[in-house]
Amino acid sequence: MNDNSQNNKRIAKNTFVLYIRMILLMLVSLYTSRVVLKALGVEDFGIYNIVGGLVSLLSFFISSLTNVSQRYLNIGIGNGDKRCTTNYFKQCGTILFIFSIAIFIVAETIGTWFLYEKLVIPPNRLEAAFWVYQFTLVSIVCSINQVNYLGAIIAHEKMSVYAYLGIFEAIARLATAFIVIGSSNDHLILYAGLVSLVSILVLVFHIVYCHRKFDICKFGFYWNKSLVTDMTKFISANIFGCFAWSASTQGTNIIINIFFGPLCNAAKGISTQIASVVSKFTENIMTAVKPQIIKSYASGDREYMLNLINKSSKLSFFISAIIAIPFIIYTRYILQIWLGIVPEYTVAFSRIAILESLTYVFITPLWVAANATGNIKRNQIYGRIFNLLSLPISYIILCIYQNAIIPVAACTIMQYLYWFYCVYDIKKQLDLNIRNYIRSVVTPSFAMFSISLIIGYAIKTILNIENYMILLLQIASIVVIGILTAYSFMTKGERCMIKKIILKKRSKQI
Repeated sequence: MNDNSQNNKRIAKNTFVLYIRMILLMLVSLYTSRVVLKALGVEDFGIYNIVGGLVSLLSFFISSLTNVSQRYLNIGIGNGDKRCTTNYFKQCGTILFIFSIAIFIVAETIGTWFLYEKLVIPPNRLEAAFWVYQFTLVSIVCSINQVNYLGAIIAHEKMSVYAYLGIFEAIARLATAFIVIGSSNDHLILYAGLVSLVSILVLVFHIVYCHRKFDICKFGFYWNKSLVTDMTKFISANIFGCFAWSASTQGTNIIINIFFGPLCNAAKGISTQIASVVSKFTENIMTAVKPQIIKSYASGDREYMLNLINKSSKLSFFISAIIAIPFIIYTRYILQIWLGIVPEYTVAFSRIAILESLTYVFITPLWVAANATGNIKRNQIYGRIFNLLSLPISYIILCIYQNAIIPVAACTIMQYLYWFYCVYDIKKQLDLNIRNYIRSVVTPSFAMFSISLIIGYAIKTILNIENYMILLLQIASIVVIGILTAYSFMTKGERCMIKKIILKKRSKQI
């Protein structure tokens, strides 16, 4: 019990650090998007998103290998076996390096062919698109080889370092946008090149820091057949799952490009950034909770593990919904203030993307639990088929009736079906009490969201928006209502925990 109390305190501390990081990143990223859109223009911004998305489609290995690296490092650290953990690190590093070479080869052959033959890009911007593709590929290769080091930082729960790295990367990207504005060179090529340079610098920092701070982080080719076999079983299912998710996300972008062109891709790119603001809240909580879920499974504490799944899901949704609701209600106003230029479909895309991002709140703890057990076949193969189905469904419907909202909506609906399947999977694996899950997580979450959304729309309808100050007051009112509604749906224990965290932070400041 004492150990679990210490773990809860560590989670609370790490979550606090990550939220400070997230708020800074959100402010910098939103402003960066405005500057980048101004620097590139709507068409080049759309080209950057679709070409970058094409490379990202090939980088589905990143997510799958991130899961592998963090799982094995957390289990090794949780078991207290330093030698075994070092071997895990070296083996993951070797596999990551091999995969990065494989992705580079595929990208330079099949990917380049697809860029020239299938994507809808104006002929006068084709050369620029090619260089964007090459620079984005460099960034992807850096990201793949960075995975192991990032896994070591998170496994050791050094969240302050993780936060500093994220802030540095965000500020560096903002600086590149300003450099582009003041340059006479091709803005699209220059921006992609500078972003790839930032990726290289971030990789170098990860390598230097981890090798200086963690004994388990050692260079060297390592190949243990039994370990590779064990990892391969885990990787194979994970790769398919991450491929299906990546194919669904980036495939939707490609379908939009084929039917509606790069201007519509610009709208999709903006909506993705809006939704990422909401999903960042979930990511920060899960980054803090993930090591504890895996370590609690490794130590055999299943009850604490399931308790973490329920509480992190509920708390993540409350926080995400408080941010999401004002975005949903005032999407058009926020986009006009943020961007100035609002491409067609951006408002509809953004609202649908926000609704989709809220599903990650419930999905993430469930697949982390599946990763901890190592039995991810149902979750990552059978479950992810729902995501893949969104592509043929969208394409068939668009051949009959063309509306850009269709593929985005189909992707969101399939994401909800995937969530339902994840609940079924964890029920099978860990005997998750579905009735309790619905009662303690789903019902209060949806009730809080519905009540806050209805009251928010009522405030917008009754009070006219005359200026920015009135808009800010309305948003602030809706946020306060969301907080009070969320608090009313918390259990007594959850309220006490929140109070303790707030009082602890206040006493530290004094």
